[in-house]
Amino acid sequence: MGITIHFQRKINPKIRVKEFFILAKLIASENKWECTEMKETPQKGQIFEITAHENCEPLIFRITPEGYFSDHCKTQFAPPEVHKGIVSLFDQVKIKLSELIVKDEGGFWESRDEKILNQAVMDCYEAMEKEKEADSDYYGPIKTEEGRIIDLVK
Repeated sequence: MGITIHFQRKINPKIRVKEFFILAKLIASENKWECTEMKETPQKGQIFEITAHENCEPLIFRITPEGYFSDHCKTQFAPPEVHKGIVSLFDQVKIKLSELIVKDEGGFWESRDEKILNQAVMDCYEAMEKEKEADSDYYGPIKTEEGRIIDLVK
């Protein structure tokens, strides 16, 4: 259940991680999204986060020393414009990547069709409501301290 954008890839070896970060931060700024500064990780990689909306998981870029990153971002509780904006961000940053793999559970990455995305979101809400009706111990969504969103919990 959920509308999540999964992403993974490697920064082009000809591009510095800092260049990728600057482009992503610029795009975030244009969208009025929050972006943390890039920090060194204990594994000697780099990390930064973009928060597009309070009801959306953060985009977390944990970049290994070799330039690889992968993560996911649940968007279903934010307005559809946020989901579309994140897809647009990946369209824009892919010029800095060797290759980009995106799996969009909302179908928008592949189709660019708002109706498909909106229907996927409605299907998720309906499925959550059915679960809640079937078992009154379910509640949610809830947001963890790390910013991850759990649809339903008991």
